[in-house]
Order: sequence, then C-alpha cells, then structure tokens
Amino acid sequence: MRFVMRLLVFVVLILAAFWFTARNAGELVNVVLPFVRIRASLPLIVFACILGGMGLSAALAWRTERRARRLADRAASARLAQGRTPAVESRASPEPPVTPEPAAATEPAVAPAPPESAEPSEPSPLL
Repeated sequence: MRFVMRLLVFVVLILAAFWFTARNAGELVNVVLPFVRIRASLPLIVFACILGGMGLSAALAWRTERRARRLADRAASARLAQGRTPAVESRASPEPPVTPEPAAATEPAVAPAPPESAEPSEPSPLL
C-alpha cells in the first residue's frame, strides 16, 4: 500500500510538471545577471533553478562529509600520537588462547570477567 501511495504521488508530481510546462511554454522571461542577460522560456528557467539547487546541495553535503572525515582522521592521529592504539586495531590483534583452569567438582563454573579496556571511552568527534 505504501508503494502505491508513493507511486501515485510521483505520478501526480509528473503530471503537475507537465501541466506547468504546457501552460507556460510560450512565456519568455529575462534573467538579468551582473554580466549576462538571459532570455529563455519560463519552464526552462525553473528546471535550471531546480538542477542548480540540487547541485548546490550535493556540493555542500560533499564538503561537510569531507570535513567530518578530516576531523575523524585528526582525532585518530592524535590518539596514535599519545601512544594509544585505536580500538579497532586492538581488537584485531591476535591474542594467545586462554586455557581455563580445571574447577573443583563442588564449585560451579564461573565465567571469567572481561578484561578492562586500556583505552578510556571518548565521545565521537563526529557528534
């Protein structure tokens, strides 16, 4: 049912765009920029503005993603410079298997406590 509603909304938007284009195809508008004057049809100008807005949004999202990755890389290199290894590397390093000591017949088996992490918990630099 959700797919049908989304499809219906998409079809209505396409029909509205077609109606707008057909209704205003003969309208010519002048776009006056500092060094250029553009004379084009109204639907073409609207379409170009929509594409320009989408491109600007994509560029800003890409820049923000690059900035966040750079911040995360700086935080990781600062941890390495302080002599601490990232948690991912410490988990990936092979450790010798631990052999459990035989328990007495009268004592119930108790699971060993997990070892304390050498690295203190830090908030994420991305938050």
